[in-house]
Amino acid sequence: MSSNAPRRQLATGARIIEAAISSNGAPVIGLYLFMAYGRLIRSMGRGSPFAIINPAAIGIPALLSTHPGLSQTQLADLMGVGRMTAGAQVAQCIRRGLVQRRRSDVDKRRYELHVTAKGRSNLRRIATLIPLHEQYLFGLWSDRERAQVYGALRKLIDATDLEAAD
Repeated sequence: MSSNAPRRQLATGARIIEAAISSNGAPVIGLYLFMAYGRLIRSMGRGSPFAIINPAAIGIPALLSTHPGLSQTQLADLMGVGRMTAGAQVAQCIRRGLVQRRRSDVDKRRYELHVTAKGRSNLRRIATLIPLHEQYLFGLWSDRERAQVYGALRKLIDATDLEAAD
């Protein structure tokens, strides 16, 4: 079986699913976003050269580098995830030594999150891998195609933020 076989199977599977759920042949963009997300996650799986690229290990330390002392709830809002999801990701970062939780000096009932030196170092390592990972995933795309997809996804994220603010 060639190395492209799993990709062809994924494409075939997506098209079969789309045909089953599409009304009057309309594209099902959410399906393709979901399938693309699956491919993205698999590309960072255990044993992969990109395994260090972990959404929690990127998002939380990056946000805390810029905004030290955020609460878990504030992090959840900035990442667009539920508080339980943010809690699980924060716990993972604490276990890995990337983040530490401290009691607030201002309000003793509140905990603040801070990125550690290890978290900043890990973030720098990840930043060096991101261009290689982007090339792995999107190397066959033109600059124009990358810009179009990036623009469309930014628009989706921005629109979601606007709806939540209403």
